[in-house]
Amino acid sequence: MKRRSFVAHAGLAMIGLGCWSAMAAGQTVPEVQAKLVINATRQQLGVDPPVLTAVALSRDGQTLATAGDDHSVRLWKAEDGSMLRLLGSHNDWIRDLEFNPADGTLATASADRTVKIWNLESGQEVRSMTTGEHPAFCLAFHPEGKILCVGGYDSQIRMFDTSDGKLLRELATGDSEVRALAMSSDGKLLASAGRDGKIRLWSMEDYSKVREIEAHRQRIRALVFSPDGQQLASGGDDRRLRLWTVADGKEAATLANRSGKIHSLVYCGDHELACGTSDNAIRVWDTQTKTEIVRLVGHTGSVSCLDHHADSGTLISGSFDTSARLWKLQPGGKNDVAQQPAVDKASK
Repeated sequence: MKRRSFVAHAGLAMIGLGCWSAMAAGQTVPEVQAKLVINATRQQLGVDPPVLTAVALSRDGQTLATAGDDHSVRLWKAEDGSMLRLLGSHNDWIRDLEFNPADGTLATASADRTVKIWNLESGQEVRSMTTGEHPAFCLAFHPEGKILCVGGYDSQIRMFDTSDGKLLRELATGDSEVRALAMSSDGKLLASAGRDGKIRLWSMEDYSKVREIEAHRQRIRALVFSPDGQQLASGGDDRRLRLWTVADGKEAATLANRSGKIHSLVYCGDHELACGTSDNAIRVWDTQTKTEIVRLVGHTGSVSCLDHHADSGTLISGSFDTSARLWKLQPGGKNDVAQQPAVDKASK
């Protein structure tokens, strides 16, 4: 499942994952506000701030990339929210972006029917690939960084060689659109989903379809593998967050999330799963106990995109409210600081 010239809040919320399970034992789910908010104003930009639909953190966790309906990518310093660089050559809404895990370049997918790769140091476009007549919507890199998988508003998954931009292969899903892609951490499996509510698992060794799961009754918008690759989480328009066992495709759990459509999912720990919804909240679930353990609040629009950097413990969210927010999720940390509300400097 990110861009604008914003003013940042000072500070980062320190949330102890080790404290969450204990707090979850009570009847009230603790609510936490972000301590770093990147929030643009029309006065700052000269135009209306863009709706955000894509966020990503660099391999070192120091650079945040955001993009959305203004056709541009903005790079920010994750430490303080200061803007580093503007990238712009798309001609339509940017729906997804992702850092290459191998070389740190940035890939962007747009409704202008192109996928672009960017060099962050120079700010220059490295190459552009076309998706034909159909807008590009979602991306997934192979862990080695040599293959970029692209889904969009047709039935095909397109795989491109990142070294030269050549189309390597097309997989026909049988769905009318591909709204979500996820790659397992070992690079052996690719998951796809879209309008028909089915999850399809593909082998990255021979590109065959491993299995098809009747997962949801409505469109699926988000997929993510667990860090160990043994489970797959899915969510979408039916407002159900579901867990699937990868080995056999059987349902492991349905989490009781009925408050909003699910737009984004990301693991922020071995068993902690963050879920961004249309009711403006981020709910973090313990996938072992099947309980909601903390709620991250502050957005005033649907939480369209999430990313997490495991080494730094940083969770980033982007929203239709045009803001990006950062939390620090550190195992064993203290929670009292995180309960203090953030101050929006942009509103001062």
